[in-house]
Amino acid sequence: MTSVGSSSEHVIIIVLWKYRLSLYQWKRRDDVKIIVVAPPRMLVDETNVDVYYQVEPPIRDHDHCLLMHKVRELCSIFSSKNPKLVVFERSLQRPIAQIRRDMEVDGFRPEQLLHFVHAEEAITMRNGLAAISLRQCSLSGTPQPDSWAEAVRRQIGGFPAVVRPLRHHCAHSVGFIRNENEFKNWFRRNSSVHRNEHYVVQEYVDDGHEFNAVCSSADGILGCISAIETHRSVLECIQNQQPYALEYLSANQTRDIFPGLESFCIQVIKSIFPTSYLGLIFIRGYYKDHNEIFFLGFGLEPDSETARLLYALPQSNPWEVLALTAQLGPQREDTSAIDNNYHLVINFPSAEGVLIHQTNILRRESYMRVSWKSAESAEMKDSDHLDDNVLQVFLWNSNRSQLLADCIDIINSTDITIDRNALNERHSLCRKNVAKLTAKELVRSCTTTD
Repeated sequence: MTSVGSSSEHVIIIVLWKYRLSLYQWKRRDDVKIIVVAPPRMLVDETNVDVYYQVEPPIRDHDHCLLMHKVRELCSIFSSKNPKLVVFERSLQRPIAQIRRDMEVDGFRPEQLLHFVHAEEAITMRNGLAAISLRQCSLSGTPQPDSWAEAVRRQIGGFPAVVRPLRHHCAHSVGFIRNENEFKNWFRRNSSVHRNEHYVVQEYVDDGHEFNAVCSSADGILGCISAIETHRSVLECIQNQQPYALEYLSANQTRDIFPGLESFCIQVIKSIFPTSYLGLIFIRGYYKDHNEIFFLGFGLEPDSETARLLYALPQSNPWEVLALTAQLGPQREDTSAIDNNYHLVINFPSAEGVLIHQTNILRRESYMRVSWKSAESAEMKDSDHLDDNVLQVFLWNSNRSQLLADCIDIINSTDITIDRNALNERHSLCRKNVAKLTAKELVRSCTTTD
């Protein structure tokens, strides 16, 4: 007969679908039982896992039937232990929420999940967050630049502003409008592309840091990713293929550099989430100073692979470990695992064309890791997301001033050669060589710490 553990034991059931998970940094605890349910090869390291159930799903099992059947079985077995269900993928949130409701397991239920994930604007208005949110207005129908400009002035105070189509939304469909003339011209240019579209126009924060703070209701702020630059948004850099930097700050570093941000995040959590929620919360917004912090939205998981890499940089608590620890309630701070370094990544967005050469990135005072995301002679498309990069440079240093100086120097001095005409010239030399080089193409990823 299989034992289900002692009465004081916490049971955490992790469910994976396409997310490759490694828990090598999870410190095993006698009072915590970690169970993983996943398809083969999704668990990278089994060392710190108590039980690993492999489930071979059929092809095109969009409803995750076999996976969910196993999870229901385990919830029944461990029902007396009040098990916690943890997922790291958005596609699993809804079926797991259904199991929580059916099996009376703590956590988000389907109605709560829909309420929280798909209605951020309504949440903002309903939960008293309008005062700390960016003003916005909705426009729909055939574009009418003159009357719409008046509506923008009346409802959000004028320009600058950000225009987002709701149905055909991508990085390059967003307009960053500086004045009324740009607003009218933008709609005249895009009226044939986005006919009868619904738009959201939001006020633009000038001279503010974009941030994405990871928090828990029990421990407050756990860390924060913020944009280094304040005069242009990350999305603008992606649109224009301009390099930009994102910095990861620990909880203590966030408190020092962005005073007031933690109390702001706690206010948002209390306004939106039930007190029983123990998962991680990723809060997005803009920070100008401790009196001017604006709420943009939130998520239940990181919104990019770049963010996941940044959370793992301190080599102490990647976000997956933070998510598991959050299920256990308030925790003492582990002073032995504190990393006093500051960390950042410089993204060089990809651009349509062929990469001619992976240039050498010279050493700086800060520790550095260089990762080329595209091979020489490889065809690239215009960047459309935080993860669409030709090059990423990771830097870390205990001296933040030196770190930022090295960051700026790399951005200003790095020249990446891309042939933007090669894709239009079917018989160009670079294009002929692509087929020859495919089998042996080199993607460079090097570390320089000596």
